[in-house]
Amino acid sequence: MTTPDEEYPDDEFDAAGRDRSPQGVHRGPRPLWRALLPVLGVVVAALLLAWGAIALLGGGGGPEPTAGPTSPPASEETTEEPTDSETTEPTDEPTTDEPTTEEPTEEIDYDTTITVLNGAGVAGLAAQTSDQLSGEGFTDLVPEDYAFEEPTSTTLYYNNAELQPTAEAVAEILGIENVVESSDATVSIAVVLRPDFTG
Repeated sequence: MTTPDEEYPDDEFDAAGRDRSPQGVHRGPRPLWRALLPVLGVVVAALLLAWGAIALLGGGGGPEPTAGPTSPPASEETTEEPTDSETTEPTDEPTTDEPTTEEPTEEIDYDTTITVLNGAGVAGLAAQTSDQLSGEGFTDLVPEDYAFEEPTSTTLYYNNAELQPTAEAVAEILGIENVVESSDATVSIAVVLRPDFTG
């Protein structure tokens, strides 16, 4: 049995075909825009990459901030609310006011000796005045006459500071304005009545 190659001997066409490479079908020339399309794609891609790199490195590509005050405008300033520790709320704890200094109670000695001296020239004036003081609670009263010229006006004397509350109480009862502390007084309280005494 013979193959097709063995049936026919080689001729000039076979020899020429062996020297040539295979040829494709005939195609028409390509348009210019199709030839430039890949180039344009590469250029656009390169531009996009360059813009992206600038945006990343330049902080978004926006304008650089200008130097200036960092505080917000006055219209935008916010008022800080006081914190709980700063707010003052009334508490039930009593406030510590300054202690009030109470003046010591003035003790009147109703048993102290009071000598009533009549220097007004009115008979029985010392006894009447003693009775008036007795009616106010004083118990040790000594009415006597008085012959000296001093003092010229009705005066009450007391011989130490402890008797001041008692002396002032007696003076108030009798309406005497001249009240004098005198260590020279020989009695605790002495009331010298003069003509100006109205009792």
